[in-house]
Amino acid sequence: MENYRNIVPRLEKHLISTQIYSQEITVLPQSAEVEVAAQLGVGRAYLQQSALKSEIVPERYLRNIGTIGVKGQLSLLQSTVAVIGCGGLGGLVVELLARMGVGTLILVDDDVFEDNNLNRQILCTEADLGKPKVAAAYERILTINPAVDIRCYQQRLGPENARPMLQGAHVVVDALDNLPSRFDLEQAAQELGIPMVHGAIAGFLGQVMTIYPGDPGLREIYGRPGDIERGIETETGNLAATPALVASLQAQEVVKVLTGVGEPLRGRLFYLDTAGGEASVLKLSGTDHKEPADRISTAADTKRPLPVSFAGTSGSGKTTLLVELIAELTRRQIKVAAVKHSHSLIELDSEGKDSWRFRLAGAKGAAFISSGQATVFYQLPSNEAARRIKQWFPDTDIILVEGFKGGPFPKVLVYRDGVSEKLSPWPKNIIAVAGDVEAARSAGVPDTLPGFGWDDSVALADFLLQKGYIKD
Repeated sequence: MENYRNIVPRLEKHLISTQIYSQEITVLPQSAEVEVAAQLGVGRAYLQQSALKSEIVPERYLRNIGTIGVKGQLSLLQSTVAVIGCGGLGGLVVELLARMGVGTLILVDDDVFEDNNLNRQILCTEADLGKPKVAAAYERILTINPAVDIRCYQQRLGPENARPMLQGAHVVVDALDNLPSRFDLEQAAQELGIPMVHGAIAGFLGQVMTIYPGDPGLREIYGRPGDIERGIETETGNLAATPALVASLQAQEVVKVLTGVGEPLRGRLFYLDTAGGEASVLKLSGTDHKEPADRISTAADTKRPLPVSFAGTSGSGKTTLLVELIAELTRRQIKVAAVKHSHSLIELDSEGKDSWRFRLAGAKGAAFISSGQATVFYQLPSNEAARRIKQWFPDTDIILVEGFKGGPFPKVLVYRDGVSEKLSPWPKNIIAVAGDVEAARSAGVPDTLPGFGWDDSVALADFLLQKGYIKD
């Protein structure tokens, strides 16, 4: 695929200028976006990202920029959001996220439209009765924003399929209508390190909150799993205005999480009683606002490079694959840092070495400095080291980590047939598989994950760039 830096000159003759709050903005008209994408044979999503990286705003997103800025818009385009439930809440959430420019949407719902959905579910029309809700959502998104990448699952979410369906998501939206599935979703999101935006409605009542891994969650609201299956909505029903309000708030929470603009409702339940025109914010017990140690890096982390881990068993070919990938990224003038994770002491800092003696005497860290080279040793647990990696390489565009399968980073699973063993459990946050892809799938790696062979360093570099793992 053509490097985004080569695309921008092809846009120049189409660009116009406008002002937002006295700031001059360079704009790419919609018609020009469609025309140039067709001429170059690239996807419109890639063209939009290429434009934004050069401070050129696709006109369709112009009204977003005053609120979230160009960086925020790019974060949305580079992000993946899973919406679980495509009915009263989820149907509108999906539409709002597509309009605002979220790049990839994962849609999950096993249901079809029925007559009693017509009163409140925005995707439901008389012509759609009997149609799967995910199919209607897919069709609707394509009419609004064809640049959005869509993955559909007409399945009921449960503990056996939740994690594979959520792989690669940066945020998950709970738009479900029953508590067992909500708890299953929350559990999967916690295991994958993904924030979950919860929403629920009943008559004139609605509530929204955002749950990060390690935060107070659904038990604080509903008690233990299994105590009840459904809330009072089975008796009160839902008017169309209530899901519209709550879905809008959920979509807004997603934007806040992905862009870093605004304060998510973290540890706080936003409760609406529209019958009395009242809104309350309830702080949940046990709330703290520390960043969870195992939170996955998202496309909103644009100020520092993003670490991507290449995980696999010993001898699977991680180093060889990374050497090829580093060479390909370097050819594209992308600045790369590499980190090696090991379960043993680093030889330079082993027993008897000077640095070891310094630390034994009480030093909290040690360093070797020679002409043109420096090595620094910290005494840190793995989870703290993972938290600091981005701070160590601020001038790079991406950090590639060999190993660290238990770390919080997005991971490429490296698999070699006849050598690799099934990692039990599979590492969290797998975004792709590399190496002997078919053998990996036969071993249980989900078919939904992108696959790259041993000689696919060019395609793998394109993937990391398109999905926002490389800092612009």
